Amino acid sequence: MRVNGLKVLALWDTGSTSMAMSPNCADISKAIIFNLTSPMTLQLGTIGSRSKINFGTNSKVEMPGYMGPEYFDIVNINRYKVLIGTLFMHHHNVILDFNKKCIQVNRHDIPAIVIMGEGMGKDMNRY
Repeated sequence: MRVNGLKVLALWDTGSTSMAMSPNCADISKAIIFNLTSPMTLQLGTIGSRSKINFGTNSKVEMPGYMGPEYFDIVNINRYKVLIGTLFMHHHNVILDFNKKCIQVNRHDIPAIVIMGEGMGKDMNRY
């Protein structure tokens, strides 16, 4: 997947409804960032774990089966550069096929990158 022409590692997150981009990815991909008029609370999956979303961007997304603009919250996410939530998945007929190790977007297969084990963060932050 590419964001503003930059190849990025994305997490397809079935527990999230939003799209998010790391500040580092926004910087490197030259995303145009804007302040949100009303900062939003980001509630994470653990008790008491929350943050504020103060910035957003509309960026060009390219992948087999889809090309177009998407809104991203700018959020400090770990290990990945982009998080893709269920609203995008629903609108673009995404199927996460664990048996074939692929993501299908609008009937186009994208090979999944399976990452396991500790220390995976080292390679995740390289472009």
